[in-house]
Amino acid sequence: MTEQIRKLNEEGIRRFGEWLDAGASGAAPVELLSSPETSVPLGESIIAPKKGFADRYEFGAYLDDILRPLEKSGISSDRGLWTGLALHWFDELCPPRKDGVRKLDKSYRYILSDDYRHYYRHLVRSPWQLVRDHGENARFLLTSPRESDRPLSVHGEILEQFGGRQQVLGNRQLIAEASRLYLDPETGRPRKGAAGSGAGSARRFGMVLRQLDLTYDAARMEDGKLLDILPAEFDRWKKEAGVKGGWSSWLGRGRRQRNA
Repeated sequence: MTEQIRKLNEEGIRRFGEWLDAGASGAAPVELLSSPETSVPLGESIIAPKKGFADRYEFGAYLDDILRPLEKSGISSDRGLWTGLALHWFDELCPPRKDGVRKLDKSYRYILSDDYRHYYRHLVRSPWQLVRDHGENARFLLTSPRESDRPLSVHGEILEQFGGRQQVLGNRQLIAEASRLYLDPETGRPRKGAAGSGAGSARRFGMVLRQLDLTYDAARMEDGKLLDILPAEFDRWKKEAGVKGGWSSWLGRGRRQRNA
């Protein structure tokens, strides 16, 4: 089905929130998006055909494409737009089970929150912003290691680990380096173990970055330099990514330079 997108006004957001709070039973109240009492035009004609998506990266690329006529700075924090788009795609974000019951997540997954702790967790805005900011390098943040029959409903552990630090999530260089480390180019999905908590995982990457921040300006390093100084626990990941060198080789090189 093809629909011209409108955004929810405050009344529309309130009614959508009430429906969520009541358990989201029955059909999603998409009529809120067409009623002048609960929605307003976007200012540009945006057509959003309903279609399926293999993963959240594909969804984000689609959103980036259809929303190009709108200024990024003007829509990035537009609560009515992102909440309205969540309602528009609600059956994909929170599909009903065979018994008709939906497995609801927190409301901030669907209604854009003003709280910085939840802002990046919105299931529609985050894919759009990540693809718009990072392109292909956002793929490892928006895909899961395995295929899912509910691909748009899951925020993902890797994104959760990176999203808590906006200075990392918004830095193109850091995300490019992390993508090189964690994305399997053959499958287009994160490497096995990237979403876990073991050595060299995305969780550990964030922790190590915090330690490195005390000594280095990791966000401004040249291509490859960040991976070069990661400690030994990341060697397995660097080997899979085809990255040469490591913590010990970098330290040795630094000592030689100081002694020259």
